[in-house]
Amino acid sequence: MATESGTPELKQHHQVNEEKLDSRGIFRRSRVVDQYLIDKLFLTGDIKIHQFCAGEMYIELLWKAGSFLRSPSLDKEIESKGGGGEVEKSMSSRIMVISKARSALRECRPEVVLAVDVCLAANRRVDLNLLREGLDALSRHFGVDRVRDPRDI
Repeated sequence: MATESGTPELKQHHQVNEEKLDSRGIFRRSRVVDQYLIDKLFLTGDIKIHQFCAGEMYIELLWKAGSFLRSPSLDKEIESKGGGGEVEKSMSSRIMVISKARSALRECRPEVVLAVDVCLAANRRVDLNLLREGLDALSRHFGVDRVRDPRDI
């Protein structure tokens, strides 16, 4: 039996499920199913699939907008361009990536916006009702509010 199971440290910090890769179960792999808090909330049924999809899409925009810290690029091409103007243009472009989603979210109460940001960006537990309200607003914005879980059909 061939298995890619991950390190013991990975299993200490995350829920790792073993999956069969073939019908006989000879080849298996382990998959981390709770990388983020939103993953755990979906797996436990605390949020629905359309809310989960909207949360993932919002997290992707947060990454594109530069909301998470990253290591500096060591690319010589960037260094050679020089000038602060490039950085300023880059930052304003990144901020614009998330502006429409933020506008849709700001139509909710301020505590809803904070709950979404704290849960999705900081990966911390928040009031579930506030989070659901914000994720519903985002799902309408992204157009995934009608997505249904095939397991429920």
